[in-house]
Amino acid sequence: MKLSKASVPMKHYKYYLIFMLIACSGAFIWQFVLPDIGGRLTSWGNSRGWQREIALWNIGIISAILTALIKQNIEYMKILTFQLTVLCWVLGTNHLISLLQNFSFKYIIHIAGIFEVMLLGGIWGTVLLFKFNKKSKNPIIYVSNGLLQFIATILLY
Repeated sequence: MKLSKASVPMKHYKYYLIFMLIACSGAFIWQFVLPDIGGRLTSWGNSRGWQREIALWNIGIISAILTALIKQNIEYMKILTFQLTVLCWVLGTNHLISLLQNFSFKYIIHIAGIFEVMLLGGIWGTVLLFKFNKKSKNPIIYVSNGLLQFIATILLY
C-alpha cells in the first residue's frame, strides 16, 4: 500500500512519539519504581520526593503522547514534537553538564541522557520539525522553527 503525501509526515511523527513514549516510560520506571538504583547511577544521588515528582511529570507527558497517537491528529503531533524536542535538548544538556562536572563511567544515566535524550531525541525531533514544517502557516510551528534555529545557532557557535 502506497502512502499518500500527507501521511508521510504523520508516519515520521508517530515513530518519534513512540520512541519518546518508550523513553518517558523508562524514565518513569527509573524515577518511581527504582529510585535508589537511579540515584546511584547519577551524580545527583537520591531524593525520593523529587524523583517521584519527575516520574509524575513523565505520566503527564506519556498521557499527551498517547492522546496524540490515539487521535491521529497531525497538529497535536507537531506541537508535541516541538515540546519534546526542546525538553530533550535542555534535559540532555543538563546531563552533559552534570557528567562533565563530575565525570565517572558509573554515572550511566547521565551518559544515557546525553545519547538517548539529547542526541537521539533532540536531533531527531529537530530534523522532523525542520523537514516537515518549512512553510507552515501554524503560528506555533512557525515560532518553534525560529526558536529551534536560534537554539541550533547557539549550540553550533
